[in-house]
Amino acid sequence: MLIYFVRDKDISLDQHRGLETIDANVLFVLIRASVEQVSQAFSNLRQMNVWERNIYEREIDIHNESFLVFQLRGHPWSLIYKFNLPSNRIYLTEEDAQSISESLGTSAIFYAGSDTCGTMEYHLYHHGILQEKLSFEEEVSIEFQSQLRQIEAGDIKSAYRFTMDFIREQDAYIPCLIEVEDLKVGQRTKLHIEDLMPDEVERMDYLAQQ
Repeated sequence: MLIYFVRDKDISLDQHRGLETIDANVLFVLIRASVEQVSQAFSNLRQMNVWERNIYEREIDIHNESFLVFQLRGHPWSLIYKFNLPSNRIYLTEEDAQSISESLGTSAIFYAGSDTCGTMEYHLYHHGILQEKLSFEEEVSIEFQSQLRQIEAGDIKSAYRFTMDFIREQDAYIPCLIEVEDLKVGQRTKLHIEDLMPDEVERMDYLAQQ
């Protein structure tokens, strides 16, 4: 398994907040809760029948519909990340963020950004209720709605800067993971991410459908 954790090394990882980059295809669901709580909620929601705890730097078997749930040390949010596999049938969506936010009684963020398509969107939920939403396509459109502040879409001069500031205000961090080696179902591999040290990971779990 070859995955790179793209990061600014001038800042310690526990201090990183906001978006690491907009120059990649990135998709995460963030939940303000522990990995144990998020793994349990997501496993129930998506009927995962494989759940391996504390797997960072350990060998695991790769199954269909593979996900990581992890929390970086010094960060209050746990993140859900989907591996790219040929057998993809389940995709992370804003409904996952909403459902887990409701079931755990906490906040959740769905974030998706694509440098390929020039798009970006986020949804913030609290106790399952949508608090704020932005959807942006470069040189095409921007949509924004919020229960938290009185801002119109036309007032947003830079969707990228606006989103960066929003994520920072939530005390959250959207990292960038780049998979440079194709995983295969049935493969046994050591779960290691380049440039992410074990002492920087609070906990990482693996969820899948067998």
